[in-house]
Amino acid sequence: MTTSPQRAETARLVKEAADIVTVIGEHVQLKRSGANLKGVCPFHAEKTPSFMVQPERQTFHCFGCGEGGDVFTFVMKYHNLTFPEALQELAQRFNVTLPERAGGGGQDQEQAQKRQALLDANEQAAILYHRLLLEAPEAADARAYLAKRGVPAELAERFRLGYAPNRWDFLVKALPAAGLDLEMALAAGLIVKKEHGGFYDRFRDRVQFPILNLSGQIVGFGGRILGDGQPKYLNSPESPVFEKGRVLFGLYQNREAVRQARRCLLVEGNFDLLALLAHGFANAAAPLGTALTPAHIRTLKGYCDETILLFDGDTAGEKAATRAVPLFLSEQVTARVVLLPGSHDPDTFLAEYGAEELTKMLA
Repeated sequence: MTTSPQRAETARLVKEAADIVTVIGEHVQLKRSGANLKGVCPFHAEKTPSFMVQPERQTFHCFGCGEGGDVFTFVMKYHNLTFPEALQELAQRFNVTLPERAGGGGQDQEQAQKRQALLDANEQAAILYHRLLLEAPEAADARAYLAKRGVPAELAERFRLGYAPNRWDFLVKALPAAGLDLEMALAAGLIVKKEHGGFYDRFRDRVQFPILNLSGQIVGFGGRILGDGQPKYLNSPESPVFEKGRVLFGLYQNREAVRQARRCLLVEGNFDLLALLAHGFANAAAPLGTALTPAHIRTLKGYCDETILLFDGDTAGEKAATRAVPLFLSEQVTARVVLLPGSHDPDTFLAEYGAEELTKMLA
């Protein structure tokens, strides 16, 4: 593959601006080791750190699995991106202006453009849902529901919660009006194609939880229905920007609290996570209605030394904990299980017993 002089020069400028220690240090706990820095590798299971970052050369290398390269290699591998996507993300992060077609042409560039279009569709949907929740009369029940669940306004704002109205064509009409392509909304899972032509909204009459990746981009949504319909919780389908097995709800917003505590409280549901935050437990994250995966655990180990599985005290919670423990063992990550009494989940336990009792259970 040939590289144009313009692309090479653009990559050089971005590489000079994007300090590899800063980029990797956001996801891996690095400690000084002579002239270099060392940490636990995010790409394979290990207990003893063998992942080295060399600031002088702006490179990394793992002596355990052999992964290595520069800042582009790391971002591509860690976030599952193509080179044009990694180039664009780092350029935006470090304020480097990209000339047109800096990422090159061909399939990779097309993939990067499609990915950005999906992210744009999700972002616009989040803006519309959030505005509706805050302002629309038809969202009154959603606001009352959040208040009943004890979600403070500041948390609703911080997590950009929204409301998908009980209409079949809200996004179908609103997204094109905002200049978005419905085919991209379809690919993002925001809308569904009708059998005989046209589209309809996937999310209807639901409180919407935007799902963010570790770059702060909205990759999907989780919706909790307000009425008696099914399913109670509905997530976006997987797409080129969204893999449920790689994303943890709330980790982006809570990453600094997790890093400072060196411990993550892993709960089952979105409302459990918001309840923890409302009661002062900021170091929390939640899988997206799916079983934990090795990718989830490798992500967590870059932020904390210990994970506490704070699962519901019912049979399903016990089974989930039983399935999760071997994964932590295989990834050589410290974890322990705290099962709540009776049929409580973190949300109901905190409502009945308060933060002090939960603190005792976590000690």
